[in-house]
Order: sequence, then structure tokens, then C-alpha cells
Amino acid sequence: MAIFENRGTDIYREATATPAPVEAGLTLPATSVFDIPRSPALSYILLLPLVFLLSGLLLRFLAFRTAMPAAEFTEYFDELCRWDCSWYVKMAETGYDRFPVPGRINAGNWAFFPSFPMLVGGVRALLPFPTIVTASLVSLVTTYMAVLAAWPLLNRDRAAYALYAAFMLSGPVSFYFTSFFTEPLYVLMTTLVFAQLARSRYLSAGVAAAILSATRIVGVFASLAIGLQALLDYRRSAGTWRGAIPALLDNPQLVLALFVAPLGLFAYMAFLHFWVGDALAFSHVQRAWARTIANPLTYLWQGFGNRPDEGWAPTSSQILATVALAGLILTGVLAWRRQWPAALFCLLAIIVPLAAGLASMLRFMSALTPLTITLMTLLARRRWLFWLSLAAILLGAYATTLAWFGGNVALV
Repeated sequence: MAIFENRGTDIYREATATPAPVEAGLTLPATSVFDIPRSPALSYILLLPLVFLLSGLLLRFLAFRTAMPAAEFTEYFDELCRWDCSWYVKMAETGYDRFPVPGRINAGNWAFFPSFPMLVGGVRALLPFPTIVTASLVSLVTTYMAVLAAWPLLNRDRAAYALYAAFMLSGPVSFYFTSFFTEPLYVLMTTLVFAQLARSRYLSAGVAAAILSATRIVGVFASLAIGLQALLDYRRSAGTWRGAIPALLDNPQLVLALFVAPLGLFAYMAFLHFWVGDALAFSHVQRAWARTIANPLTYLWQGFGNRPDEGWAPTSSQILATVALAGLILTGVLAWRRQWPAALFCLLAIIVPLAAGLASMLRFMSALTPLTITLMTLLARRRWLFWLSLAAILLGAYATTLAWFGGNVALV
């Protein structure tokens, strides 16, 4: 069964498989990494994301033409590349700084983790395109693969799969997944971690987690999800917690997985120690963005209290605080469904960045795969809700991309 199950059923869906009873830690049949069935559903699984990939390109381009009617169409990729995207372009072209750069808020680019810029840099060496065009192509392919990998986690529910594909490739914040941010690879690796954990494949989950921990700092918490899933698997098979730790330590694949999972972060820390003499430079450089560690609840309270000076439109802080609260609520849904490894991972992936402020919280929540999958399964429960959600996702893509071009800081 899937890790993020949909408990509802609707007669308008053509089910491709009968869902198994829902229990925490149930495993899926041993199949390929992406678990793509050889059945009539194959064309649906492969082609539907391509439809939304193309529709997303069209919607974002229409927003570009609306926002910048005088711009050349060739400027589309450059104009879509905003905020942190420019840092990643520089990294793919020249690598990491050895010292803070005065022209870039007196900061080095050490806060940005290496795996996705390295991937784009490698592909860039093979293709004759500008960096941002190459990065956008890599992002589109990576996001497409992430959608495919999510099929089993969506309980093979066609309606939920359609909503998830639409959200990722044609949704209101699809520019995060189709320009040059680390989110495409972060989503793909998170999806693979939990898809492999659903089958108790600890080692392959650990390999995906290693790449994840080199993609964003919170990726290292996948190690805890692997350990917790192993404990739940032992409890289910043995019927008791007694002897769990010795038994798990006697499992060489699990021990190796837990060793491998944080290696991406440790490798980056070793590089930073060699390159700039500070293994924690990715944390220390946050001072350049004026981020300070505080109680996450304090930031939430301050965000909601930051009211607009006039009018009814919410402030950026209120939007970001609302998104963070929604993420915590969806994490609670995961816990209620007894999806403890995913709930633990999401809780830490929300609390840790929230302790440094509300900045980029919309992007962080959008890329938390367990949360977006859970949300799509909820929205796919009823026919009317499915169609309303799909329409909102597609129309929102145009409106939000306009706000992106307009420099709305809630989208940073």
C-alpha cells in the first residue's frame, strides 16, 4: 500500500488497484524503484504529467507576456529566474565562493547546497544552451520523474495523481519546480526515500537520503525517518518492542543505510572546511540575510500579527505564517493516519527553517512531498472537489506567476 493513503473512495474513478488495508508501516510489493505497472494505466501515468508539463509552460509563458509585453520571447527563462535562482546559476557556472562577495549582500554562496547545481553544471557542459535554459530543462525532467515516482505513494489513485501532477508542473508555484531551484531534486529524492521505505528497502532509501541531505539541510532528517520505519517494521513483525535495538543493529543493510543517509551533508561540510575553513559556513553565512534563531511559535505569532496598513489584502508575513500553519496541520494529518516516519520528517523540516524566520516558507512547504501528496488525496475524495481543485490549480498558475514577475516577496 502507499505511505500516504487516501481513505475515501469515489465511483467516478477508475481504480487501477484495490487499496490494501491502512496500517502504519505496511509494505508494498517488491517492484521497480518507480513502481510503474505494465498495464493499460501505463499510458495514463506517463502521459498525464507530460500534458501538465506543456500546459504549465503555456500558462507561465502567458503570464510572462502579460507582465512584460515588450520583452523578447527568448527572455522568458531569464525573467523567470528570480531571487535565489541567480545564486544557483552562478554556482553552476563558477562553483563556490572562497570569500563573501561584496556585490551579493556581502555573502558567499555557501548557504546553497551542492547536489542540484552540480547536476546542472554537469549537463551544462554537454549542452550548447545558456545555463538558465539548461537548468530549466533539467528541472522539468527531474520534476516529471518526481511525479512518476509519486504514483505508488498516491495509492495509485488516478484523481489524486492528476491533481499532484497538475500542482507540480502546472500549479500556482510550479516555477519553483521548473526554473533553477533545488526543489525538483529535493522532491524527487524525498519521494524515493518514502517509496523505498514503504517496501522496507532501507539501503536504497539511505542512498536517496544521502543525495537529499546534499540538496537541502533538512534532508538529513530522512535518516531519522529510516530508523523510525525500521522500528515500526520490527514491531509489526515481532509483535513486541523487546529486543528491537539488538535486532536492528544485527541488520547490515539497515546499519549501512543509516551510515550512508547523512553522507551528503557530511561531504559538503568536509568540502567547506577545505574550501573556506569553516565546515558550518552554510549556517554561519545566514547572518548576511539577517536571520536569527528564535522560537518558531514566536515567528508564527509575529507573522499573523503583521497586519496591513490599509485594505484587506494579507501581508506577506501573514501569507507565510498561514502556509507554515497549514504545513503543521497536514503534518498532524499524517500523524493521525499513523504515518509516523513521514510526520517526523515533515515536522522537523518545518520547525528547523521556521526557527530562523518565515522567509521562503511557501517554497519549503510546497516541496514537502508527504504534505502535498496528503493534500492531493484529500482534495481527490469528491468529484466536485476534484474539479474545483484542478481549476484552482491551473488558474492559480497564471495569477501567481504574474505575482512572481511582480516581485511579491511572499513567493521568495
